[in-house]
Amino acid sequence: MAKRIRDVVTGQLTLDYFMQKAAAGWTLAAVEWVREAEAAESDAEAPASVEVGFTTADVPFGFRIAASGLDLEQNPLEMTVLLLILENIVKEKRLTDIAAYLNAGGYATRQGANWTPAAIFNLLPRLIEMGPSLLKSPDWQARRSQLT
Repeated sequence: MAKRIRDVVTGQLTLDYFMQKAAAGWTLAAVEWVREAEAAESDAEAPASVEVGFTTADVPFGFRIAASGLDLEQNPLEMTVLLLILENIVKEKRLTDIAAYLNAGGYATRQGANWTPAAIFNLLPRLIEMGPSLLKSPDWQARRSQLT
């Protein structure tokens, strides 16, 4: 999981600043420009407020923030968890058994905790939402043939 920080920089940016960040393992993800609005600027000329990017809380399970910071992309690990939950539901397993299965397989929740029946229950609306695309995926087609 990628860690993100936001630096508020006052004064001029220097090459040394970027080199220090790169040496510490950081990569540049975004640049935001700010300026004081002049009193003469009309509301028609000023751009509307725009929400840029996503926060982790905004990201549905099964996706992650893309490198651009502006898009979402599938999270392969979380998609695997969704498929495993779906597979076990099709096998008519109890949520307690599914949680134990995921924990035994080394899968953790997004927060790094063990799976619980409640955590899986909370994912059911997401699983229903993702159902059509999951059922059409090549991974599910391969799993389904092994189920019957």
